[in-house]
Amino acid sequence: MQPIRTLTAHCSLSHETGQPQLSIDNGYAKAEISLFGAHVLRYQRHGEPATLWLSDKAVLDGSKPIRGGIPLCWPWFGPAPARVGSGKPAHGFARTSLWTLDGVSDHEDGTLVHLSLTDSDASRALWPHAFELELDVLVGKELSLVLTTRNTGKAPIVYNAALHSYLQISSPEAISVTGLGEPYLDKLSGQDAQQQGALTLSAAMDRIYRQADTIVRIKDAERTTQVVSGNHDSVVVWNPWQEGASAMADMSDDGYRTMLCVETAITADAGVTIAPDEEHSFSTVLI
Repeated sequence: MQPIRTLTAHCSLSHETGQPQLSIDNGYAKAEISLFGAHVLRYQRHGEPATLWLSDKAVLDGSKPIRGGIPLCWPWFGPAPARVGSGKPAHGFARTSLWTLDGVSDHEDGTLVHLSLTDSDASRALWPHAFELELDVLVGKELSLVLTTRNTGKAPIVYNAALHSYLQISSPEAISVTGLGEPYLDKLSGQDAQQQGALTLSAAMDRIYRQADTIVRIKDAERTTQVVSGNHDSVVVWNPWQEGASAMADMSDDGYRTMLCVETAITADAGVTIAPDEEHSFSTVLI
């Protein structure tokens, strides 16, 4: 077991899970980030309940994707689209790749972590493109993630993605979500539908909202969490409910009662096209 290394006054690096993991504790909050998947596992402001939900059965050793926190779905979201081909892993490969830690620095507004991933033989076998992917995470009074895709090849690339935030909630009955807009695709039925008023939770849900506001508010009893999205085309809301949770080995049967995914995403079939030597960024901020 490698020893814990102190990187800054507020950040240390350990390998307790078998994967390199950052622990941050500054004047605003505590957070943990695994370099496996550039995965923010935990974020909790001092004196407040945890913002992010992490499954008590999450596998952290790198043998499978991590259930909870903020997985990075890239360069596709959900099943691989036709342009990528069949037989590829759901949600792409960024969340199951080991990222490089490029730097950590402490600032007045928090601790900034910079991580990167570049194409490799393994990635090109799944997606034959040259790229540089960068994630900037700011752990402060807010949690900010900016994911930047840079095309380092000679032909345009097309990608979809999601910053797949699992939010900790007190109970489904306490939840009311506003700012989603009206039209959405119900992925469970495959039908388009219209949101009427605030969203509440009473059953399994998997929806893509294409006209959501920049700020989506999740009211949980007396607590309100804001998800602020940038340079995206949709917001995804997901809860597997009891049947879905029971079917997952890495989620407790009642895990659905304490989580709700509200995800900044790029889900349009056309995706985002990036020309050679160009880049595209999108972001989420949890307030």
